Amino acid sequence: MTKQTSSNAIRKEIESITSRSYRDIVSLLPKDRMPIGFFCPLVPEELIHAAGALPFRLMGTSVQITHAQAHLPPYCCHLVKASLESLLQGELHFLKGIVFCQTCDSMQGLSDIWARQGIVPLHFNLMIPTHLDSEYARPYLRAEMKRFKDFLESNVGKISSRELKASIRLFNRIRKRLGEIYQLRRTSMAQIPGDYFARIIRAGYWMDRVRYLELLEGLIDSLPTQTEAGDSLVPIYLTGNMIHADTYFSLIEDAGAIVVQDDLCSGARTFRLMVAEGRDPLEALIERYFQSFFCPTKYMGPQAHINTLLKEVEDSKAKGVIFLLYKYCEACFFDYPDLKSALEARGISTLLLEVEDPSQAMEQLKIRIQAFVEMLSPL
Repeated sequence: MTKQTSSNAIRKEIESITSRSYRDIVSLLPKDRMPIGFFCPLVPEELIHAAGALPFRLMGTSVQITHAQAHLPPYCCHLVKASLESLLQGELHFLKGIVFCQTCDSMQGLSDIWARQGIVPLHFNLMIPTHLDSEYARPYLRAEMKRFKDFLESNVGKISSRELKASIRLFNRIRKRLGEIYQLRRTSMAQIPGDYFARIIRAGYWMDRVRYLELLEGLIDSLPTQTEAGDSLVPIYLTGNMIHADTYFSLIEDAGAIVVQDDLCSGARTFRLMVAEGRDPLEALIERYFQSFFCPTKYMGPQAHINTLLKEVEDSKAKGVIFLLYKYCEACFFDYPDLKSALEARGISTLLLEVEDPSQAMEQLKIRIQAFVEMLSPL
C-alpha cells in the first residue's frame, strides 16, 4: 500500500465515524466493550478502558433543541442542552453508563436531570476537588478515584494493575502521537486541513482506542517527508471550550491563518494529562491533576492559568490568540478578562468569539475572524 493510498484509507475511516449521528455510530463501535459516556477529560478514561469498557465522550453535536428546554433554564451552554436533547431524542440509548464530573453548576444540574430520566443504566458522579492547591485535595481525590474504581469493578469488570498500566501506556501513546500531528500540521496543512484535523480529534473520543492509535501512526507515516513551510499563514493560538467542530478551524484557515496550537479541552489541553509510567498506576492517575493548570473550573493559584497560557502562546510563536468560548460558560468568562490583559500586556492581540451551536451564525464569525487575521498580517 502506497503512502497516498494509506492516507486516503485512514481519512475515509475517520470521516466515516465522525459524519454519523450518535444513533448511527453504534454499528461502528467495538462489540466487546460496553460504551460508557463522559463529558470531561477530568474523568480518567484509562480506568474505564482498563475495566473493559469503551470511554465515549459526548461533545455537543449540532441538534435541533425541541425537548431539552422543558428541563433546563435558557442560560445553559450548548454542550449541556445538546447532550440532553440527544438523550431525550433516543440518540444515546446505546450507552450503558454515564460519568459526570464536578465542574460547572450547569453540568452538575444536568447530572440530576439525566439520572431522573432513567434511560442510561449506570450513573456515576466523580467529585474532582476544586481547590487543587489545598492540602486536602490529594487524599480527597484518592478516595474518589478508589470509589470510581470500585464502581467500575462492580458494574463493568475487574481492573487489574496490569490492565491499568496497559491502558495508561495506550492513552499516553495516543496523546504523544496527537502532539506530533499538531507539529506536522504546521508544514503539512494541505494534507491535514482544519476540517479533517477536527475530525481526527473527534474520532479519538468515539472509536476503539487501539484502532485509533493505529490510524494516528499510519497517518504520521503517510505524510510526505518534504513539505513546504506555511510561512504565509498567520499563526494563531486557539483557547476555550470543547469545540472541535469542523467549521471553526476551516474559517480560520480560509482567512489565511493556521491554528499552530490550542488550549481546547477536547484538544491539546489533554496533553497535560500524561501519566507517569513505572509507578503505582492509580497513584499516577491521581498525581497528574496536580502537575499543571488544566481547567478553569479548578483552582491552582491566581496565576496558574495566566502563566500556563502565556508560556504556551510564547512557545507556539502565535501572533494572536482567539478565545472560542461557549455562551454562558461562566468558568471561562470569569478568567477571560485577566487572560486578555496578560496577553495584551505582552503585545499579543486577542479576539473573543462567543458561540453556541457550531452549525449556526457562521457568517458573522467569518467576518470577525477575517478582520482579525488581516490585522495580524504583515503589510
